[in-house]
Amino acid sequence: MKIKPGIVCSFVILIITLLLCALPPNGVCGDPPWRVEFDETCANTSSAMTLSLPELQALITRCEKLEKAIEQLDESTRKVFLKRILMCKNLYQFVLDSKKSTPEKTAQ
Repeated sequence: MKIKPGIVCSFVILIITLLLCALPPNGVCGDPPWRVEFDETCANTSSAMTLSLPELQALITRCEKLEKAIEQLDESTRKVFLKRILMCKNLYQFVLDSKKSTPEKTAQ
């Protein structure tokens, strides 16, 4: 029985395609550590009002550390991510300040 070259080629392409589909999407394993930290830190912006004061302070500290790491990147990436990390930090700082200045309501 002779195998046709076209069938072998199709089979190889099918195997390669299946292997590529099984790989995690770009960004899961290939991201640098600062980017993973960035994604985790800024992921809490939508729930910032529900965070406690210590959680907010910890996120602000993480943002400050990330600023230093991002400042070492190439110019284009640095501009984009510095702006984004500053926006996250400013939001957390605003929520922290507003929670500190708002007196807790006492139960009546």
